[in-house]
Amino acid sequence: MENLVNRLEKKGWKNKEIINTVNFIRNAKHNKTQENLFLEKRVYWILLVVVIAANFAISVALIPVLMALKGMFLYFVIITLGIAFGLLFELVIRSIEHLEKQHHQLLAILIPLIALANAFAISKISNNLGLTLGFANVHNPISIAAVYAASFVLPYIVYRFILKIEYYAKG
Repeated sequence: MENLVNRLEKKGWKNKEIINTVNFIRNAKHNKTQENLFLEKRVYWILLVVVIAANFAISVALIPVLMALKGMFLYFVIITLGIAFGLLFELVIRSIEHLEKQHHQLLAILIPLIALANAFAISKISNNLGLTLGFANVHNPISIAAVYAASFVLPYIVYRFILKIEYYAKG
């Protein structure tokens, strides 16, 4: 709540308006249904599973791209996809209001590592499949994985460290 109060003060809200808003939010938190509380406590872990599955699906979808493209155009496509899905992930994370600092820190470390591992594995699979089918289009799995993971985490870095937007609850 302290973060909210500071933001409202910066926007020029009057003290009475801030107190009423904070009281309204506190009352809403205390009057939640059991179903709502159940989901709220699990939304973080559900989100984590969904993001891991989505990262894997994105990696699998890259197989034809890896087999067909090479050079700078391949890296352009990988960077574009990484930034697009990283931005989508960033927007989802920002929309979950009750996540605290430690949740964001874990996600900031875990999700890029998973993206890195997925992209590496899929790149290896693509290389093996391409060789089996007679394609001579082999890529370095480490560079493919590093480029994808770096571009995936780029929106988070921009929001958190360059724009310095703190959207997590203080805790």
